[in-house]
Amino acid sequence: MLRFFCLGMGLLLAGQAWADDCRLENYGTLPVEMVGSRATTMVKINGNNTRFILDTGAFFNIMSSANASSLGLKLQSAPFGYRVSGIGGAASVQQAHVKEFGILDMTLKNVDFIVGGTDAGNGLLGANLLDFADLEIDLAHGKLTLFKVDHCDKESLAYWVKDGKYNVADIEPADNQFDRRTFFTVTINGKKARAVLDSGASATVLTRDAAERAGIDFNAPDVKVGSSGIGIGARPVKTWTVNIDSFSVGSETIQHSQMQVIDGRIGDRTDMLLGVDFLLAHHMFIANSKRKAYFTYNGGRVFTFATAPGDSDRSDAGTATDENGPAARTADDYALLGQAHLSRGEPKAAVGDLDEAIRMAPDQAAFYVARARAYEADKQSDAALTDLDKSLSLDPKNGDALLMRAELRFAHKDHTGAASDVAAASAVTPVGSTRAHSIASLYIELDQPTAALPMLDDWIRLHNDDAMLGSALNERCWARGLSNQMLDDALKDCRKAIKRDGENPTYLDSLGLVELRLGHYPESIKAYEQAVAQRPRSAWSRYGLGLARIRSGQTDAGNADLVAARTLDPQIESRAIKYGLTAAGP
Repeated sequence: MLRFFCLGMGLLLAGQAWADDCRLENYGTLPVEMVGSRATTMVKINGNNTRFILDTGAFFNIMSSANASSLGLKLQSAPFGYRVSGIGGAASVQQAHVKEFGILDMTLKNVDFIVGGTDAGNGLLGANLLDFADLEIDLAHGKLTLFKVDHCDKESLAYWVKDGKYNVADIEPADNQFDRRTFFTVTINGKKARAVLDSGASATVLTRDAAERAGIDFNAPDVKVGSSGIGIGARPVKTWTVNIDSFSVGSETIQHSQMQVIDGRIGDRTDMLLGVDFLLAHHMFIANSKRKAYFTYNGGRVFTFATAPGDSDRSDAGTATDENGPAARTADDYALLGQAHLSRGEPKAAVGDLDEAIRMAPDQAAFYVARARAYEADKQSDAALTDLDKSLSLDPKNGDALLMRAELRFAHKDHTGAASDVAAASAVTPVGSTRAHSIASLYIELDQPTAALPMLDDWIRLHNDDAMLGSALNERCWARGLSNQMLDDALKDCRKAIKRDGENPTYLDSLGLVELRLGHYPESIKAYEQAVAQRPRSAWSRYGLGLARIRSGQTDAGNADLVAARTLDPQIESRAIKYGLTAAGP
């Protein structure tokens, strides 16, 4: 791969030159579309267009087994003992060989991918590809550019700066000579830590060990417990949000912010992932040739979990220029800007940019989907539905738009419309994909658990080392329990999920249902009691506990549970009756 690029240098365009012998030569610019918190670009795999995530924090290109399956790639054994590690621990892997890989209007021959780990939804382009040269990252304006730098040892490479104000940081060596990732020494509350620049991380995260070295007290009242986090490894991890007095990288210091902390290791000696939130807040030039990074601050919050500035306070909301950034010129420019604003938690600015994109190109279905996401984030669900209707009139087989409209219709109590959309989405969704998992979950919410089961079967088959496996096993257990089928297998699913992830109240609730169906009333009562102890406001758990107690002869206690369940959710009984869940059985 490197040999291919070197042979192509004679075709490169001369870039900006600001000293007699300092030149930047441009390999090409990748358009970067922010999809949620993911920086993505379109590539070709053996002639087929597909979306990949740009992941400077990945040592090597990687994709999930489901990605490889949908792309028609054959899997081969990885070298004996080879594994990948990161947040969530280690995962076993295989490898896939791509004969033709299209990127930057070029076709690379015989590109290898690691296959395995937790499914990010799309494949990942790693540092082995992205950091082979110098790299400009400008996610706020939707671009990533590769450069060859000649004779610029004494020059700043923040070439876009007009006012002379920029920051610089030294790039630290990797532990492995083949590792092209970008490492920095940072300081957190005055204590040094090792960070990797990771465009594949949806938010900046710090390990608990590093946080404690920086003086963070996890028993302090301002520490907030978060939901489970996932990475490449096979297990979900605990998270917290903590206050950080000061954070410095190179010549930049950020005072009084908040950051996410994970309970576990990142891998190697790394203490921190500087995620896509940090990159969206900065315009960066990674000068691998000089072992330095140059960067400027775009404004707004730097870390996802920091207190966000008021979106209405933006004096230039909806415009596409800043002091050191290029002005948008095309509809695509405005669309990329809008999605970057949305990823930074600025939905009003996103709508403004996407309004302009749609004005310039009203027949682009993807622009309406993007604006629908912005409207939804801004709590304008009716406007979001209108945009999704328009998008689907232009592109009726857009699976993401169909799923999003199904979810919004479900939230609006339009179950018939949601069911129609979810059926249409399932017909155009790759087997075992993350979208397929979401569709299966919505089928269950729509009281169609039988329709969810084959989709869950495929997802589980293709994700045997995924951090979300426990959740999927639980969903299949629940769907089998609701539909009263394959109960012995359902019991195995629930037990595997609990063994894997611990006594999660949702998992215990599913276990209680299956034990109830099987007539194992003492076991059902035990599971439901454990679920209720952790989540006392769950109507399903309280209702199931009542049924199990009544059937075991504890009539008064069971009836009291049913009354409590009806108080929590007046509709619980009518839904339970649909599945034959009554005091009489089954």
